Amino acid sequence: MPLSWWTPSHTIMLALLLLFAIAHSGLAALRPWGETKIGARGYRILFALVSLPLAVVTISYFILHRYDGALLWQLQGIPWIAPLVWVLTAISFLLLYPATFNLLEIAAIAQPQVRLYETGITRITRHPQTFGQILWCLAHSLWLGTSFMMVASAGLIAHHLFSIWHGRSPLTKTLRRSL
Repeated sequence: MPLSWWTPSHTIMLALLLLFAIAHSGLAALRPWGETKIGARGYRILFALVSLPLAVVTISYFILHRYDGALLWQLQGIPWIAPLVWVLTAISFLLLYPATFNLLEIAAIAQPQVRLYETGITRITRHPQTFGQILWCLAHSLWLGTSFMMVASAGLIAHHLFSIWHGRSPLTKTLRRSL
């Protein structure tokens, strides 16, 4: 039986997420080696020049195709869904961005700092970005209810889970030391 709900946009979204994940995680793994070749600032600029355009294309594609595929549920008429989606989205952004990034670091102006907080959210989860991404996916899946959103959510969550593994992987640590 063919997957009638699977549209070409589902495949393209997964391909964009995979391309971003490979570029982002691959460049992160190569950072120690790259910094010896072009310096820390040069590598941050290279990382931004590769990652940011891929992120913009992926986000733009998501926005343009978020209603593609099958409508799995329609919860927008339930009175408490809109406030719940707003709250989950706000919490997700608090976890995804301010606790993790300094905007000057993203722009490669300031040197990145490791921010491991002993209080707050890291007392609950060691991976606030992953937790924030899962909340964002949950909120948007509730609101949109499309098969495209489910595919995008699966890809985003898989990328974050891979990032956790990749950062802890003995092979990754060994490769970083050898470079």
